[in-house]
Amino acid sequence: MDQPFETDFSTLFPERKPLYPDDVGNFAGLGRCILVTGAGGSIGSALAQRICSASRLRLILMDHSERAISALRRKLNSCDRESQVKFVLGDVRDRQLIENLLAEERPDFIFHAAAFKHVPLLEENPFAAVENNGLATWRLGQAAAKFASARLLLISTDKAANPRSMLGASKRLAELAILRCTSSHGPMSALRLGNVADSSGSVLPIFREQILRGGPVTVTHQEATRYFLTAPETCAAMATLAGVQDASGLYLPAMGDSVRILKIAERMIQAASKKNYTEISVKITGLRPGDKLHEDLLSRGESLAAEVAPGLRAICWEQIDVPLLDAQFQAIEEITRRGDLAALLEVLREVVPEYQPGPMLVKKRSAAAAGAGDE
Repeated sequence: MDQPFETDFSTLFPERKPLYPDDVGNFAGLGRCILVTGAGGSIGSALAQRICSASRLRLILMDHSERAISALRRKLNSCDRESQVKFVLGDVRDRQLIENLLAEERPDFIFHAAAFKHVPLLEENPFAAVENNGLATWRLGQAAAKFASARLLLISTDKAANPRSMLGASKRLAELAILRCTSSHGPMSALRLGNVADSSGSVLPIFREQILRGGPVTVTHQEATRYFLTAPETCAAMATLAGVQDASGLYLPAMGDSVRILKIAERMIQAASKKNYTEISVKITGLRPGDKLHEDLLSRGESLAAEVAPGLRAICWEQIDVPLLDAQFQAIEEITRRGDLAALLEVLREVVPEYQPGPMLVKKRSAAAAGAGDE
C-alpha cells in the first residue's frame, strides 16, 4: 500500500475558488532585515521559502528544534535565493536571547510564527501552552518596542475566538499581548488563521498515513468542521497584511466556507481507491479534550470592519487597559513559574472571560485543590 494518491487540498476540493492570487504580496518592501520565529514549522518554513525566493534582504530564521532548522537550511541551500540568511537555534521563550538578537540585528519586521499547536497535548500541559504561546509573545512585543523593531506580526488561530482549549486561551493571550503593545508602542498586528492544509498536525497528512496503513481513517465527529487555507494562501494572507501601511490590531483573512472533516476523509479515501486502496473505513472517535465541533472566527464583543486590503478585514476590539493587562501578565508569569493550576485558570478567566476550561483541566484543578487540602 505505497502507491501515491492525491492529497492536495485544492485538488480534493476543485469547487473551492482560490482565495488569493499566487503572486500577491511583496516582502521586499518590509525593510532590509526580517526575523521569522518558528521558522522550522509548517507556516514559518513556507514563509521563509517565499521570502527567500522573492526578496533581496537579510533574513533571520529562528527555531528551537535542531532537526527542523537543519532541514530548513538544507532546503534553502538547495534552491536559488536572493536573501542573505542567518539560522538561529534558540527558544522564543528565552528573553535574553531575544533581546540580544534584536539588539544585534535590529530587524525591521518580525513574523512571529513560533507556537505550540496540538490541542489535546496542550490540555495536558497548560503551563507550557501559556509560557510558549502567551508569555513569549508578550516578551517579544516588549523587546520589539525596546529595540525599535518597526513591525511585529503574530500568526494567531481561530481557536483564540471563544476559546474552549488551552491552545485557544494561550493564543488569545498572545493576541492581547499584541493589542497591548499596539496601544502604547506602535503598529503591531495579529492574523487569525484557520487550519493550514497539509501542515504538521493537520488532518490531511494524518489521514494519508492512516490510508497507507490500510485504515481506518479516524474522524472525531460526523459534523465537525474547520476553516482551511492552503500554505500558499497563508503566505499570501501574511504578505497582504504585512503590506498594509501602519496595520495594527487583529485581522481576519478570507477563508471561504468551513469544511466538514468527514468530507475530507471521504474524498481522500475516494482518491486512494483509484490507486487500488480498497476497504478503507472511517471510524468516529469522539471529540478530544479541548476540541470544538465548529470553530468561531470572532469572539463575543468582536465585529468585522471593512476590508483593509483584498481578502483581509480588521477585527474591531475593545480598548485595552494597559496597566491592568500588564499586571495580569505579570501574575500569569509568576503563577506559571510556581505551577499553580487553580490560580492559572482563575486569572485566565479574568483576562479571557470568554474562555471555558475543558473537563480535563477542571478535574485536574479539583484534584490539585483536594491534594493541597490534605496536606
